[in-house]
Amino acid sequence: MNMKLHVLLVCGLLALTAPAQALDLWGSVKGVFNSDKSKSKAEEAKTEEGETSSPPAAQPAAAVTTALDPAPGVADLEMEAFLDQRIWPKKDLAAMKKVVVGGFRVAFATKATVSDSVRASYLPGGINKSGVNSKIELTLEGIDLQRMQALVDKAYQDFLAQLKANSVELIPYADFTAHPSFTEIEAAKQKDGQPYTVTHEGRTYMVLSPSGVKLWFDQAEALGDQGAFGWGNGRRAGDFAFDNQALVLNPLLVVDFAETASARNKGLFGVRDESDVEAKAGMSLRKSNTLLYVRGRAAPISSAVMGGVAYLKENVVFAGRYGQLNMGEMSSNRGLVVGLALVGLSAGPVRTNQKGVMQADPARFEAYANNLLLSGNRLFARAVGDLYR
Repeated sequence: MNMKLHVLLVCGLLALTAPAQALDLWGSVKGVFNSDKSKSKAEEAKTEEGETSSPPAAQPAAAVTTALDPAPGVADLEMEAFLDQRIWPKKDLAAMKKVVVGGFRVAFATKATVSDSVRASYLPGGINKSGVNSKIELTLEGIDLQRMQALVDKAYQDFLAQLKANSVELIPYADFTAHPSFTEIEAAKQKDGQPYTVTHEGRTYMVLSPSGVKLWFDQAEALGDQGAFGWGNGRRAGDFAFDNQALVLNPLLVVDFAETASARNKGLFGVRDESDVEAKAGMSLRKSNTLLYVRGRAAPISSAVMGGVAYLKENVVFAGRYGQLNMGEMSSNRGLVVGLALVGLSAGPVRTNQKGVMQADPARFEAYANNLLLSGNRLFARAVGDLYR
C-alpha cells in the first residue's frame, strides 16, 4: 500500500475516535507532504527554465555583527550566600598568623557540552512515546594562551594584594619553594609542554598557574590528578606549614565561557521538540569546582594536617555578550522517528545534535574574565581574613 495512503487511513481512523489526536498527527506529517510538493515545484521550475539556463550568481553573505555588552564590575560577594566553608578548627588555624600562597590556579573552559536525555515509554492503547537525546557542543575561539596567561598573572597579584588588605601577613613564595618539602609536591601532569587540560561534567578545561608558580592539586579535587586518596601534596604543604607556623593556600577559580540549560518540552504524540537544550553568551565562576584549599599543621606528624576547603556554592554569573555565539545547523532524525511511529515501527529515540562557536572579542573577554577573577579573589581573601577576626 502507498505510504501516503496508509498515513491518511491512519489519520481517518483516529479521527473517528480521537479527533484532537488526529489533528496533531496530521500536523506532525504535513511537513513530509509539503516537502514533496516543494521538491516537485522545484523540478517543474527547472524544466521550464531549460537545461541551459544558468543559476543566479551567488551573493556574498552579509557580515553578521553582534552588539557587545560592557563587562559587569567586580562583584562584592557575601560569604554567607556564596561560600560553603569546611575549614577547621578555626581556633588552631588562627594561631598561625602567617600565610603563603603556595599555589594559584585558574581553569578556563574551552569547550562545553550540554545534553538532555529522556527514556522512551508507551501510552495506553499502544501509542509509542519516543525518547530523546539532545546535545549542543560549543567551542571557545578568539582568545589565545598568551592572553589567558596574562589574566592569571594579574589575578594572582591581585589576590596577594587582597590578602594584605584583609590584614593577612604574607610569606614570600620564594620561601615556600626553598623548603625541602617543596620538591616533593607533585606538579600537575602536562604532556609535551602543553597546558594541563581536563574534561569534567561536559566541560574541557585548560588550567593555568601564574608564571613561575608550580601548578599542583590537593586531595580529591574534581579537576585535579590526585584522586580521593592523594594525600601527599597536602602533607608536604603541611610540612612547610608546621615549620613556619603558617597556613598554605591553594585557590582554584573556574571560568566558564557560556550559559547552558536543558528544557523539558513535549512535542506531538510524546515525540519531544528538538529544542531541549540551549546555550547563550555569558561568563561565570562555576560552583563546587571553584574552591580554596587551606593547609596547616600544629604537630610534627604529617597525619596532623589541619585546614580544609571552602567551595563556591552558587555560580557567579556575568550575563552579557563579550563575543558572538554562532550556532551551526541542527542535525536530527525526528522526521524518521515520527514517520515510522505512524506505521507502528520504532526507530529508537529522537536524536538532535548542534555545534556552535563562541567567537570572543579578545578585549571584551579579558574584561569579563578579569572582573570575575577579582570577584573570586575578594571572596576568598575575606574568608582567610575571617580566620583572624
